[in-house]
Amino acid sequence: MNVGKILTTVDTHTAGGPTRTITGGLPPLQGKNIAEKMEYLRSHHDSIRKLLISEPRGHKDMYGAVITAASAPDADIGAFFFTAGGYLPACVHSAIGIATAGLETGFLTRPDQSIKMEVPAGVISLLPQYEGEHLDSIAVQTPPAFVYSPVAELTLGDAKPMQVSIVFSGVFFILIDIEQLRASGTHPEAAICPEGAHEMAALGVRILEAANHGFDVQHPEKPGVDAIELVMIYEEAGIGRGRDIVINRGGGIDRSPCGAGTGAKVTDLFVRDKLQENQEYILESFIGTQFIGRVLEPAEVGPYHGAVPEIRGTAHITGMHQFVLDARDPLSEGFLF
Repeated sequence: MNVGKILTTVDTHTAGGPTRTITGGLPPLQGKNIAEKMEYLRSHHDSIRKLLISEPRGHKDMYGAVITAASAPDADIGAFFFTAGGYLPACVHSAIGIATAGLETGFLTRPDQSIKMEVPAGVISLLPQYEGEHLDSIAVQTPPAFVYSPVAELTLGDAKPMQVSIVFSGVFFILIDIEQLRASGTHPEAAICPEGAHEMAALGVRILEAANHGFDVQHPEKPGVDAIELVMIYEEAGIGRGRDIVINRGGGIDRSPCGAGTGAKVTDLFVRDKLQENQEYILESFIGTQFIGRVLEPAEVGPYHGAVPEIRGTAHITGMHQFVLDARDPLSEGFLF
């Protein structure tokens, strides 16, 4: 075998959401900050993302992460994220996965307080919680989230209009109560469960296409952030509890409850006066895993009301890998379907 490339990774899952963190084999990444380093990988070495995310080594719902030196003076580590669809400025479940991989394997040391991680969206704080010497969970404090539109009307085809929320939490989300899907006739039999996940994914793509066609969104402080990337379909499951499924524009399904989505959900509830400051909200994914979210404090982003969310979850290492590329391999960038 003529090996053209070797990449080492630590793989984790956070509440079911996979992350493949690259620990070796990357070329030097040029850039003054994390956003520029992410853009450099995108522009010059995107084949690495495709190799690790695509089949036969990955799958269309795999997440990847790159760790690098931070440029912010108060940050301990830098990181950015990617998926089959491209690159992400923030990803809560993958940040928890990176921190878990680092603490468990030694490229991060147990902090006195929190780990500061610089990502393209800003510096986030990760607070590990231990039971004795055992790492139990990690709480992520993200930059402020905000409610862009508490009530917006969205229609699919000939169905009745649905009431949705537009919330920014790292990216723009559409939040839809499953009862809106049922009552509008959009999906009368909608259910948040593994058996219906692929049907919901196809519906999610339609929702996002309609939302991006029908709504003009613009982050008040970030000129390039002007698209709705994710839809959360949720149902309330009792006091302080909910269940959800989150879909991206390419039809990818988040196996976890979605960390950024949990931040969006608690922020939306808080702004609506349905969740109090520091009150815990348990969000369960369609496969039954959980994140715990809460609002740490109110926040304003431009003219919009919001909050600083915290999301707590647990990750587990699933493997440590050396991925190789045979120079003769005709599928050097893998494939997706």
